[in-house]
Amino acid sequence: MGKQKLKDLVKQLNADNAPPDGWHPQDQVAAASADDKPEAGKVYALTGGPGSRCIANGSSWKESEVDQELAADAGKSS
Repeated sequence: MGKQKLKDLVKQLNADNAPPDGWHPQDQVAAASADDKPEAGKVYALTGGPGSRCIANGSSWKESEVDQELAADAGKSS
């Protein structure tokens, strides 16, 4: 398989996976805001179950922040 540009791959994936009635504006994934970045010293949920606030589910860094007390408790049980 030869090299393929990322934008061409995205177009192909979108075409292959389009819903029966096509894509709509509400289907678009919003770009992260410029000020939504992880901060040093904070703990974030990177993965989680369906519907949980985590980076893998598309939540922002701010939304994925874990309470410091919960993070400390989780670290003790490991």
